[in-house]
Amino acid sequence: MLLFAPIFGNANIPLQIRVAISLMFTFILYPTVIKSSPAFPSDIASYMFLVIKEVAIGAVIGFVASIIFASFTMAGYLISNQMGLDTAAIVDPSSETGEEEQSISIFYNMIALLIFLSINGHHWFINTTVQSFEKIPFGSFQYTAVTLSKILTVFKTFFVMGIKISAPSLVVLLLTVVVLGLMTKVAQEINVFIVAFPIKILIGFFILMVSLPFAINAMMSYLVSLENSMASLLSVMRG
Repeated sequence: MLLFAPIFGNANIPLQIRVAISLMFTFILYPTVIKSSPAFPSDIASYMFLVIKEVAIGAVIGFVASIIFASFTMAGYLISNQMGLDTAAIVDPSSETGEEEQSISIFYNMIALLIFLSINGHHWFINTTVQSFEKIPFGSFQYTAVTLSKILTVFKTFFVMGIKISAPSLVVLLLTVVVLGLMTKVAQEINVFIVAFPIKILIGFFILMVSLPFAINAMMSYLVSLENSMASLLSVMRG
């Protein structure tokens, strides 16, 4: 779970730190889990199959939790693309993974992470880990059509959320392009390619600041619902 979950699974956090956090969680949770654990299989093949099942539980939960932050990244990407900030992604000294990241995406993700920490969202993963041992006993994990349907439902919800967050800026920037196109028809001596870039950037940042309270409220509401999404996902993974 810590490899895929937001914050814990961030590429900027060294692997050694993530391993240390995992061991710390293990030592804390082991006394509560060992009371209800069944007998482990004696052969190595059955034991490894059991380990794979337990890893799959954490991977699914961590992946679902990371989808919501991916939707914030998508919203920022759509806005940056319409503003013409694609070039800024090529030279990004803050990216240690070598991947091109849009500046607005990084901005939205930083806000989302601050909100997530302020509402103690990182505690949800500890609670979910404890609940996973209660709701999904060892070896009872099943990846069924119901599980896949639940993941797709969460993905659809967060995808729509990303569109909603970027909608104000996208609509205004689209209208800006239409107005610039009309200006080209009326005054053909204007070089629209030179004028359009600074105008779109200025308007884009203005709308971004105006719509920021709306974006923060939307992030807050969807991040709060993440705990229930992870809990409901646990209920459909038991065979």
